[in-house]
Amino acid sequence: MIADQLIALLEAAGQSAYFGERVTQLEHALQCAQLATDSDADEEMIIAALLHDIGHLLEDEGLHHPEVGVIDHDAAGARYLRERGFSARVAALVGGHVEAKRYLTRTNPAYFAKLSPASVTTLQLQGGPMTEEQAAAFESDPFKEQKLRLRSWDETGKRPGWMVAPLSSYRPILLGHLNRAEN
Repeated sequence: MIADQLIALLEAAGQSAYFGERVTQLEHALQCAQLATDSDADEEMIIAALLHDIGHLLEDEGLHHPEVGVIDHDAAGARYLRERGFSARVAALVGGHVEAKRYLTRTNPAYFAKLSPASVTTLQLQGGPMTEEQAAAFESDPFKEQKLRLRSWDETGKRPGWMVAPLSSYRPILLGHLNRAEN
């Protein structure tokens, strides 16, 4: 039932434009999941890629900005997924994809130069590049490399017209994950 609710949420709210990009929120989610799949990522990484922006689709969560959505969508999404039985790892990856952007803008000037205008705006609203102390803490995160990988898919998954697997193809993965989490 939770898997079907998520699919319905993505189908309904996911038709709206993805803030400042030329794809919808659903297209972005599907493209990120496709990039994870094409990279031979494991099931939890694929789920995190598909659902990393779910916090943007939650009506009553966080502070809304008219041009960039829910400012703390990462934390809202992680909380939402944990409450519905997703693994701690999936929640941590969803909750950490903004941290990864903040880390990369601190440590890699070339990364910042490639950000879209919408992503630059959200970066400032999300705290800007990490401080030296925050970056040091992120470097000790056991999910650091996975969060950075998810971030790369997040940046790449914005291709207008890219044909990818349909949302329905992820239902078995979501169901399997949630069933294992229950046991």
